[in-house]
Formats: sequence, structure tokens, C-alpha cells
Amino acid sequence: MAGGFQRPLMRPHRLRPGDRIAAVSPSWGGPGAFPHRYAAGKRQFETDFGVTLVEMPHALASPDWIAANPAARAADLMIAFADPGIAGILATIGGEDSIRLLPHLDLDVIAANPKVFMGFSDTTSLHLACQAAGLVSFYGPSIMAGLAENGGMHAYTRDALRRALFSTNPIGVVPRNTEGWTAERLDWSNPALQEQRRVLCRTDPSVILQGTGQATGPLIGGCAEVLEMAKGTP
Repeated sequence: MAGGFQRPLMRPHRLRPGDRIAAVSPSWGGPGAFPHRYAAGKRQFETDFGVTLVEMPHALASPDWIAANPAARAADLMIAFADPGIAGILATIGGEDSIRLLPHLDLDVIAANPKVFMGFSDTTSLHLACQAAGLVSFYGPSIMAGLAENGGMHAYTRDALRRALFSTNPIGVVPRNTEGWTAERLDWSNPALQEQRRVLCRTDPSVILQGTGQATGPLIGGCAEVLEMAKGTP
């Protein structure tokens, strides 16, 4: 992973309707396994936000090929950062080994081309790389999980993305989710289920587990398992 370790954090430019957004598969070849699910996420994101998703060269490759070629996955990410015609980058899905991309990344390229980068779960490794490059990134939904929500994106997700990625205003207090939550599993291998809404459960009020008062400072989020993987690395 070329470049320095820690740099002052800078914020990327906001996204706008009409922007071209890169789709990358840094962890698992989900689009190759379930192309209809990826297509649904692409369609729903483009329709709701007026942008165009552009697949990087290997984003739609088969899961086996993706797993065997971490350098190619990293190259896709570097191409997306270096391309001035790309305004942002979205992970297609999580997985389990994006940490294998780290030796192939150039932090100087990321630092010289600050732009929105979003993904969750295993993508945490790449958020840590962005942080090391000095770029604020966004731990948020991927194309196939969140943007491809069955029956369309949840309003809570859509509104949060609009505040976080498409506005320069501070996000402010995160509103309570009154829409509901779900852990229902619908089989991605069955395209007929893509339009079936998942059953939502009632939300409860927020609960403060510990602490009082207010605190300020940078917030580092991510997947706890991946943070364990990153221990001992630059």
C-alpha cells in the first residue's frame, strides 16, 4: 500500500444528479452470482438519484475469478479513483477478503482524487485505506444490499443517502427510524422475489447504553471482524 500512513482528513465533493458513479466488486463477486439482484440495485439507485452507475472492468466477473484476482479488484478501484469523469464509487456487495487488496493500493492516487466512496461490511478494509489516505468515506449500503432492497429502497435509506452524499449541509441529528426494521431472508436466487417487500418489525426508541453529555471528534465505523483483521497492519 504505497503512500504515507495518516494524513489530515478531507471531505469529497457531494454527488449531483447526472454524475457517473463507479461500481466495484472489491470483496465477493455478487453481481456475477446474482446478476438480477445487481441489476435491481443499479436501476433503483439510478432512478431515485438521477445518476449513472458504470461498472469497472471486473465488477461483473464470476465469484471464483474475483476471489482469485485481488490485484485486478484493486486495479478497478484505482481506475475509478483516477478517472476524473467518475464522481463517486460504490461497492457492489461485501464479502470476506477485501483486505487482500491493501498491498495493491496507491494511497497517493486516492488522496489526489478525493471522491465519495461507500460500502459496508467487508468493505471496512478499504474505508481504513481511505482514512490512511486522508479521505472521509461513507460506511453505508452496497448496491446489492440496501440499494437493491426488495420492492425498492426504504424511505429511511433513501433520505439518509440524500443527506449524506448529495448535500453539503451537516447531517445533524440522525432521525429515528419509524419505518421499521427487518431481518427476513428472501432467496436472491429467485428473481420473482425481488419485487416482494420484506416484512418490517416495529422500531423501539433509542437507548443510551453508557455515558452522559456530548463528545466531538472523528467517527470511525465499520465491521468488527474486519477491524480485527486489520490489527497489526499499517
